[in-house]
Amino acid sequence: MPTQAKEVKIEELTDKLGRSSIAILVQTQGLSVKDMNELRKKMRDAKVEFQIAKNTLLRIAAERNKMTAVDNKIFNGQTAVAFGYEDEVAAAKAVTDYISTSKVAVLKSAILGGRSLTAEQVEGIGKIKGGKDQSKAEVVGTLQGPLASAYGLFTAPLRDLCYVLQAHAEQLNSGATAE
Repeated sequence: MPTQAKEVKIEELTDKLGRSSIAILVQTQGLSVKDMNELRKKMRDAKVEFQIAKNTLLRIAAERNKMTAVDNKIFNGQTAVAFGYEDEVAAAKAVTDYISTSKVAVLKSAILGGRSLTAEQVEGIGKIKGGKDQSKAEVVGTLQGPLASAYGLFTAPLRDLCYVLQAHAEQLNSGATAE
């Protein structure tokens, strides 16, 4: 039975996991206080909440959020969690950028959409250019281009017919007023 303090921490983690779009797990064992403060500052600048969490409490929080597809093997070793609430790509980019410069911190995995991701998948998300909004815009642009062309092709004959009829009507009107 968890103590009152642990129950409060579980509720806090459950809330954060439920609200976050991505939760990235990082092993920070061996980081100096100076490095940890630098990491926290970089996470704040990227609008990512960063905190140390006990694996058992984090696993219980995931279970309470009905994240059944999360592999429980990711909850081992010392774990710090980066919660990204707005943009999954920006959060992954912030964490992977720090990990690439750090000699001590190690990217463990992540939780995205109730599923666990490998460290390689998180790095792949971090390499997406621009962020989530730019990716959405590119998809919309990719879909909109062919649709706009198809619309133009389908409406062109009717539009051209209207122009021909309008020109013919103007020609008839000009001929009738001349007499």
